[in-house]
Amino acid sequence: MKFDPSGLVIGTDKPSNNESSIRMGKDGFDITFRRGKSSHVVSGYHLFMLHKVKSEFNVPAIFTRKLKGTPFSILYDFEEEKIYMVTLGAGRRVVESIFEGAGGLGFEYLSECLDEEIDPKTLWKYIAFPLPEHIMDYREAGERSPASQARMYYDPERLADIYNAMKGEKTKMLVSFVPASEAELEKERAFYEKEITYGRTGGVVKKEKKVSLLVLLGNALSSQFTTTPVRDLDKGAVYEETTVAVPPKKFDVKREYIARTIVAMCDNARLTNDAIFRVTFIGYGENSDLLEMHFRSKFPCVKEPVSQSEELTFGIPQGGGDVMSGLFASNFIYFPKDYELGEKGLKEEGTKPTRSPVI
Repeated sequence: MKFDPSGLVIGTDKPSNNESSIRMGKDGFDITFRRGKSSHVVSGYHLFMLHKVKSEFNVPAIFTRKLKGTPFSILYDFEEEKIYMVTLGAGRRVVESIFEGAGGLGFEYLSECLDEEIDPKTLWKYIAFPLPEHIMDYREAGERSPASQARMYYDPERLADIYNAMKGEKTKMLVSFVPASEAELEKERAFYEKEITYGRTGGVVKKEKKVSLLVLLGNALSSQFTTTPVRDLDKGAVYEETTVAVPPKKFDVKREYIARTIVAMCDNARLTNDAIFRVTFIGYGENSDLLEMHFRSKFPCVKEPVSQSEELTFGIPQGGGDVMSGLFASNFIYFPKDYELGEKGLKEEGTKPTRSPVI
């Protein structure tokens, strides 16, 4: 893309009625996407590239909590072994201050936008949920610091395995984090609380009527002194009414474990005022089928329909996904240890760092 003197970016490769335009706004780029006669604007677009990571990094405390309310996405370019981050709405200085507070982490600001060709035949989209080994006690977790909670529930190894397996392959993975409301999380909690109840009772309660034992004995005795059979033993009988829960045909232990984990997650988020996001995974590129295989093997996930959009070519966070607390969403952020892009990688981007990375 090229800038004209007014700061407008002109895209000449796309049809005029669907052509996007980019202007430098008050803080970051403002991108206008057109769909025929309609259009919408995305404001405050910032692009960063991971430059350096030391061995220790506390992901949840820095990103998911401090980026609360900010849409962001992380793009893994496995072929180039580069990691990008796109943020929307938050000021550049605000985002950079988050990086500064992350010990051992360095990002470079790129004064440009992502803009790449995507083969729609290679696209796939999943929603996933990071199940911990043990159901969390939200009361206990709420008394711990964010760093301590991270050590309890953040497991970087699954994404690390994917990253290491895909290095050098011609494919990319976009992880989108879109802020969600407390009402959405509460709806999630209420739904899974019912799952737990129905899982044990089947959701069905019936009332049984039992004839009292004395009446039954009396009818039985009277039948011995008459030639007429007693056809209605409970006629005029005294009833005892009891409530009986009907169990499901097959109790699913795994389903209950997932439900209890999600309820505990929601309770903990409410107690600690944690961030809430909807998280989505999108893969594309020549070897996206290989990436998909590795991804499905690491997380319980559901495949969703996806189509190419111009917003996707900019790495902009995508809608949909599964709602979860920031503590759980942090499981989908991975920065490789002892990572350093080096000056060669920065020059290949065609952009010099605008400031020294904060390590």
